Formats: sequence, C-alpha cells, structure tokens
Amino acid sequence: MTTGPSEDAAGSVYSEPSFSAKLTASSHFSRRALVEALQGRRPLLDADPESIPHDLHLSAGATWLKNSIEACGGQASSKAYRFPRGWMPPYPETTGYIIPTLLNLGDVAGDKVFEEMALRLGRWLTTIQRQDGGFSGYELGSGQDADVFDTGMILLGFNALQHRARDPEIGQAAARAAAFLRSAMDDDGAFVRHVSHDMLHTYNVRSAWALIAHGTMESDQQSVDAGMKNVDWTLSQQRSNGFFENNGFKPGGNANTHGTAYVLRGLLQVHLLTHRQDILDAVLQAAVAVRDRFEAEGWLASELGRNWEFRSRHVCLTGCAQLAIVFFRLAALTKDLAFIAPAERLIAQVAVTQTIKNHTAVDYGGIAGSYPIFGAYAPLQYPNWATKFMVDALLVRKQWHESKETMTDRDLWAG
Repeated sequence: MTTGPSEDAAGSVYSEPSFSAKLTASSHFSRRALVEALQGRRPLLDADPESIPHDLHLSAGATWLKNSIEACGGQASSKAYRFPRGWMPPYPETTGYIIPTLLNLGDVAGDKVFEEMALRLGRWLTTIQRQDGGFSGYELGSGQDADVFDTGMILLGFNALQHRARDPEIGQAAARAAAFLRSAMDDDGAFVRHVSHDMLHTYNVRSAWALIAHGTMESDQQSVDAGMKNVDWTLSQQRSNGFFENNGFKPGGNANTHGTAYVLRGLLQVHLLTHRQDILDAVLQAAVAVRDRFEAEGWLASELGRNWEFRSRHVCLTGCAQLAIVFFRLAALTKDLAFIAPAERLIAQVAVTQTIKNHTAVDYGGIAGSYPIFGAYAPLQYPNWATKFMVDALLVRKQWHESKETMTDRDLWAG
C-alpha cells in the first residue's frame, strides 16, 4: 500500500512542456532579467496608487490563475511558470488555498466557472491525500513526506468548499487532514513532526487557523483546542519589538516578508474567530513595525532581521501583496486609517511589475517571485501563490473602497 501520491498522479494531469515551450520560457526570462537589472528599484519607488488600473490587474491575475489550472488539465494549479521549462507540475499546497480565491472571484464576477473550477481542484486533492491524512510537500511527484504547512493550506481549501456547500467526500478528507495536523504537535502546541527541514516554523500558525476554522465549522472541539495551543506557542515566540522568532524557511535563514505575513494573517484570522485581544495586540505590534519600516524606506526588503532591519536587496512580491491584505483588514477592524496608504502603495508596487496589456504574453497577469526577477526568493519564475495573493489583495482593496469593510463571513474560514 502506498503512503502518498505516486509519480503517475502528476502525469495524469500534467505533461512535460515541449522544446518550443521551453525555448519561449528561456527567452522571456532572459529578457525580463536584463530589463529589471537595468531599471533597478526605480519602478517600485515611482509606483503611484492613483494611476493603477486595479480592475485590469484583477482580471489579468484571474486569467493567469486559470491558465495555471489549464496547464494541469483543469484539475490542479501548476506550481509556477519557471525558467527554463515553462509550466511546472501541480502544487497541492497552493492548489488548496487557491480554492477560496476562485470562489471569491466567482462571487465578484457572478461567474459560476470559478466555483466549478474550485470544486474540481478540491475533488482532485481528495484523490492524492496520503493514508496518514496529510499531503506531500512541494510539487506533485517530488516524493516528499507529508508536510504540516501544505496540509493546512489544503484544509483551508476544503473549509472554503464546505462552507459553500457540504460535500461528504471533501468533509471526510478535511477531517483526516485535521487529525494529521493534531498528530504533528508536541505538548507545547508547536508543530514538530512533518515540518519543512525538520525545524520549527512560526508561520505554521496559518495551519492552526485552518484547524481552528475546521473545528469551529464541524463542532470539533479537539481541533479547536489543538489549534489554539499552537497559537499560544506562536505568541510565545514574539520578541518585545514584535518580531517572531523561528520564522525562517531554512536553517540559518532570515525571516521573509512572505512568512511574516503568514504569521500575521494566521493570528489575525484566529482573533476574528475567537475575539482574543492579546492575539490582536501581537498582530498590531508587528504590523506597525513593518508598516513604519516600509514608510521610512519606501520599499520592503524580502528578508528581515530580528530588529526589522533589511537583510536583502530584493523584494518578495508575494509578501508585499499579503501584507497589503493584513493592513487593509487591520484598518477595517481597528479604524486606524494609517494602514491604508501603505497598503495602497504595496499593491501599486506589485502591480507595476505585472503584465496587463499583452494578452498573449507568457507572463500575462502573473506575479514574479522576486523583484528583480532573479532575486533570491523564487527566482526566475511566476509562482502561482504570488498571483493568488495579488488577486486576494485586489479583492480586499475592492471591498474596502466599496464599503470600508474587507471581509465577508466566508473569509473567516479560508483565504
């Protein structure tokens, strides 16, 4: 009996790109890398929120996500469009948390195609779940062990689908994923088993959010209690200046804005479910520190030190989009409008890197991992999660400008 998805599972939805497709990808990334090397940071610093056609960026991002799914037979989302091969195999983790993005796009556009696509992704994920209830890390077919973070992100997708319409098959898969997450914790609430690089990660609190949301939806107090233990452990990792320890992706690595935003979003969502003030206080302390650094510098380095100092010269575009979401939601929740201008600028800085005019371009609507594109975070690629979070940020911004709110009930359970 197998313990996880096989290589055949990837092949059933994904085919290796042709030589011509690889040549196109190689040529594209070579040109873009040269252009951004010559431009430097100026396009980001000059980005003007007032001149950004936000609806065009939203539409382009939605198209890119659909293309990433079509690249995997309509059943999953490709991990990235990457040098030198083009479209990569499907990535279960991000396929999972793209589901709520698709559902939200469908609601805004009034288009059932997005909901149907989301359900196909959810059903495909149930077919690759491991016997232990977890999901393998990295792209499908890479032979990786089950991973806490990846499983939590897929549980968010299941939560979104179950909130929309109950499905017994997806419900069973969600319950098994929740049991896997509970089994990966120690007595202090830290995720210590089935974790990337066998190290502690405070960003796994985003999986705790998935577990708490699942437990709340299903009246599963065991999952709620386990998730809250991880939340308390995460809070214990916060320094007096708001910085969270144990939040690198790899041993010896710096914190990344991507992982920092995962912590803030996970904690903020748990606050919204539990109304615990100490959780909100922790989010605000870190968010204000990041906001103030961004305001002072005019840009945000991908990597951050323990005193919020910049540790890199490149920008993680994903992290910028994620932080914009956190800032908008904090503004709506606390009525502190000082978060709005930086949220708008973060979105604008990501937007100026996105191709929205040439519909036939290979990068139409996609968001790169780094700026410049050869930066150390997800270099020379358009990862599907970068575009997912940019679409989410644009949807949150749209809600803010329409009603001064940033959430609906569905946003409590997944995102």
